[in-house]
Amino acid sequence: MNRILKAFSLLSLIVLSTGCGSDDDNDIAPPRDYGVQYTAEKVLIEDYLKSHYVTVNTETFEATFDSIKSTGNPSIWDQTEYPLQSKTVTKNDVVYTLYYLSFREGVNESPTAGDSALLTYRGTLLNDKQFEYQPVTSVYSPFPSFQVLGFPEIIPLFKSGNYVDVPGQPAGFTDYGAGAMFVPSGLAYFNGSPSNLVPAYSPMIFTFQLLAVRYTDYDNDGVLNRYEVKEGINPATGVLYTVLDTDTDGDEIPDYLDSDDDGDGRLTRDEIRKPGTTNQFYDFDEIPVCTETGLKVHLDKNLNCVRSDD
Repeated sequence: MNRILKAFSLLSLIVLSTGCGSDDDNDIAPPRDYGVQYTAEKVLIEDYLKSHYVTVNTETFEATFDSIKSTGNPSIWDQTEYPLQSKTVTKNDVVYTLYYLSFREGVNESPTAGDSALLTYRGTLLNDKQFEYQPVTSVYSPFPSFQVLGFPEIIPLFKSGNYVDVPGQPAGFTDYGAGAMFVPSGLAYFNGSPSNLVPAYSPMIFTFQLLAVRYTDYDNDGVLNRYEVKEGINPATGVLYTVLDTDTDGDEIPDYLDSDDDGDGRLTRDEIRKPGTTNQFYDFDEIPVCTETGLKVHLDKNLNCVRSDD
């Protein structure tokens, strides 16, 4: 129980009171069946994609959506300049299709779902009414705090930009990743709401720019979160992971919040410390393994394992 309370206390430190992270002050509607609700919303989202077109500012990579009506513009669904893409996400036993657009991939680093990012974003409903806007700030948003799961699902598919500070000119970011996502309510607030501008069971559209990435170590165990979650693109391998709650020792505390990942009674920091040092740790790729199992020492419960650095 103490370990679980410790994890909750740690997680509370990273939760931000942003529109994408809290709906505590709003009424909660009675829950509907997730599958039935998504079936109805998928039709609405796809109708929107087929009846609206996208305009992208090629300098800022901000995007707007307008109804086709009689304009002759190709729909979001049909246009080829920014091909519509999708990712399958399973939650509450429902297989969701999460549609998104990539306006620019970015040039620098990709986060994982356990990291923090400097983002700008704009949220609208399918009636094109804006309900949220996050301008450029110096605040990095931790993905584990986001209630809208489109963010930790889609943002890791993009890369950050470069910070440019030239004397005599305004400092800012260039070449950052930018896109849009179309999020069903089951991957957002579902029967809740972030504000009185958003009814329950609202699909949402977010346009976004990924300016910068901050790799974090929430449990201060010496292993960055990006190596302890399986969500997003691992920058070291390029592999796309799909599981956020990796829990090596099965104690119901995900590894990125667990200071003893394998539950052997020794802190992870102690297991990955370089011999003969007090505060020098192996890089993740260099962490020794137990030769019998091939597991990295901080993930193997055998305290007497023969280490590859012995």
